[in-house]
Amino acid sequence: MKIYNKKAFAAGVCMVGLAELNLTADLAGRTIDMNGIILVVFLLAFGISAVMRSLSKKLAGQDQLEKLDERNQLIEMKSKSKSFRLTQLISFLAMLALMVIGKVSGNRDFITIGTGLAFAFAISMFAEIFAYMYYEEKS
Repeated sequence: MKIYNKKAFAAGVCMVGLAELNLTADLAGRTIDMNGIILVVFLLAFGISAVMRSLSKKLAGQDQLEKLDERNQLIEMKSKSKSFRLTQLISFLAMLALMVIGKVSGNRDFITIGTGLAFAFAISMFAEIFAYMYYEEKS
């Protein structure tokens, strides 16, 4: 049996392993509930599906063609760009709100959380600048 898509195979094995780990933890702690069962079922379904697709030459080839399709690449690039901008905006607004709430209420915990978000926002801004410089130099 040959593995044609190693990344999909590894992802599938990880999902099946997570399903097994979750089921074992639920059984050991006797905390089985509907959410846990649904999670295990979905993890098993997606994991087994990924493993089967990675073992089929035809399906692995279709996955590779979809991955290389220019339209899919453009959609992925646009969605990642938009989600990055949205994440920056949300982290900035949350930071601002937490700083104001902390100042008004006098609770330093809000200011501390806001400062953490400020660092995360700064890191994302530096990452954007460095990525821009890298691709500007490369093209």
